[in-house]
Amino acid sequence: MEKKRESYSKGNSQSKKTNTMMLVYRWLLFLFSIFFCLTGNKSGTHGYAVLESLALVAIYNGVITAYYVRSGERCLLPIIYSDAIAFMLLIYFSGGIESELYIFLFFLIGLCGINSNVSNTLKTGITIAAFYATACILSTGFQADATFYTRLIIRAILILMASFAVTRINLEVRKNDELIKKEFRIARTDKLTGLANRHYFEQKVKDEVEYVASTNSVLNILMFDIDNFKGFNDTYGHVAGDKLLALFSNIILQCIRKSDIPVRYGGEEFVILIRDLDIIIARSVGDRIRSQLEKQRIYLNHYDERQRVTVSCGIAQLPGHSKSIKEVIEKADEALYYAKSIGKNIVVAYDEIGMPREALERSQRGV
Repeated sequence: MEKKRESYSKGNSQSKKTNTMMLVYRWLLFLFSIFFCLTGNKSGTHGYAVLESLALVAIYNGVITAYYVRSGERCLLPIIYSDAIAFMLLIYFSGGIESELYIFLFFLIGLCGINSNVSNTLKTGITIAAFYATACILSTGFQADATFYTRLIIRAILILMASFAVTRINLEVRKNDELIKKEFRIARTDKLTGLANRHYFEQKVKDEVEYVASTNSVLNILMFDIDNFKGFNDTYGHVAGDKLLALFSNIILQCIRKSDIPVRYGGEEFVILIRDLDIIIARSVGDRIRSQLEKQRIYLNHYDERQRVTVSCGIAQLPGHSKSIKEVIEKADEALYYAKSIGKNIVVAYDEIGMPREALERSQRGV
């Protein structure tokens, strides 16, 4: 079920778009390489070896394209190194240091910066500079003058500077990205309890409805309200009240799955979204949470059972109780209200409204 959940994320579509852009980018570079090889400076070229190299690079590019299409992987570092070797082959046969293909090495560094971490970008820059120097020296047959080596050193330094610049930009972009993610987490998280807030709930519930419709599954809405919370707050103060809310939040987290979504709905009200479970099992989850708070034995005054801090829960299910998520939430609230009206500290499903408390307790005990 977790795999199904992930399939509804936007990451997959974004990855496909990225792969498509990379493939278009690769073939455009190849076409420009053909243009530069055929129309550029012919001095030092190795005749038909240029065309043969282009043919080999075309085959290589086709293999990489097939890999992208089949695996769906993003650009890997070994592929970038393979690209560098392919370009060095073209540079070697198209004039060495006189080849205009030198400029495309900067595109490889940029590509690495997009797809790899900081250390890999620097290593790639050093590797490309070494490959380029080797290709240029080999193209001269080791018969080069001082001017050649001066030009070669300058170009190698430019490659290293480019890799350093891309690294710095990459660091700043990632730092900014982390800041945005942090702000997003803060915006959707309740500061006191660490649970999702109501704003996030209203966004997330739409995704859950889409999941239910697409998989013919179910979504349970569990709505909780802490009993006697106002009296506890008035008696012991807001600091103690905040601690109680944090305690109950921890109880919720201990009783649910990682795939369930706990929300502080407002005040002392909490909601949990539980998908893919029968309502009987979902009710047992709610009862386990209720029982754990009851075991804390928190009282307003002198261990008076009538003034004990407990929690009531109402449950409704999509699409079992309604095909409208708005109505399901309302029905969960109605079930919660009924649970409060028959003495609190009990879990009630929507279709159990109207049943006497004794019958509900017997039903939940399996009697």
